[in-house]
Amino acid sequence: MDIGAHELKTLMTTSAGWAPQNIEMPNAVLSAQRPIAVADQIPFFNTDQSAIIYQLESTFTNNAAEAAEGAAFGEAALALTATTSTVRKIAVALPVTDEQLSDVSGVRDYINQRLSYMIRARLDSQLLAGNGVAPNLEGLNSVSGINTTAKGSDPTPDAIYKSIRKCRSVGFANPTAVFVHPSDWESIRLLRDTSGNYIWGNPASTAPETIWGVPVTVTTAATENTISMGDLQAFAGLFVRRGIDIETGWTGTQFTEGEVTIRATMRVAIAWFRASALATVTGV
Repeated sequence: MDIGAHELKTLMTTSAGWAPQNIEMPNAVLSAQRPIAVADQIPFFNTDQSAIIYQLESTFTNNAAEAAEGAAFGEAALALTATTSTVRKIAVALPVTDEQLSDVSGVRDYINQRLSYMIRARLDSQLLAGNGVAPNLEGLNSVSGINTTAKGSDPTPDAIYKSIRKCRSVGFANPTAVFVHPSDWESIRLLRDTSGNYIWGNPASTAPETIWGVPVTVTTAATENTISMGDLQAFAGLFVRRGIDIETGWTGTQFTEGEVTIRATMRVAIAWFRASALATVTGV
């Protein structure tokens, strides 16, 4: 016979029975981090040295001139100055328990990938903003003798063109990259003429970002209110003594506490071969 609802004593529910099995997705959703952008613009070379030493032509006196028969030739002068760029180390470490490494599939790959990214992101920042005081790299903005233009009352595109012109007329170089913080690029990209037309192209345009014909890299690695540029293809070099190396070891009491430290290191030097081929715009 049918059992009426009023005769039920205990309702079997999820809390009284089996909870459904929920499978956790295998991959983590990574936090938002800026893409690597600066190092990709600089030629790189391998080195087995602890420092990069190169000769810069510090004196060039050209006294070439027309000479009358029997007259003395104009005497030229040339001098070289040895210049050194020391290999610097960029490093980061993460302590991890044995259980996390042993019991979670893919955690080692995740850690290796994120530590590698941290090294590359720091290198990107140093290539523009490093102050050159050991152990920092010498970033483009800190290179002695580069061209600079104070924006002042100029429109930002005008100030950028003046720095490009200085690279060409003083450094006899053609800039291959301009680095701009997103906040600074926004004010350029949204410029309009008196009719309301966008000067830097229709918003629907998918063309690569350029200014005065030079490719623009929009990145938060750039210093806000400062725009950096230069002929990096001809007059800069990133020398890699050791690429990103990931190692595992113990420190302190980690061995007896069931922990390990995973560390990542990279050793590089940056050489700026012609300061006058580089430039900044300040006060943007």
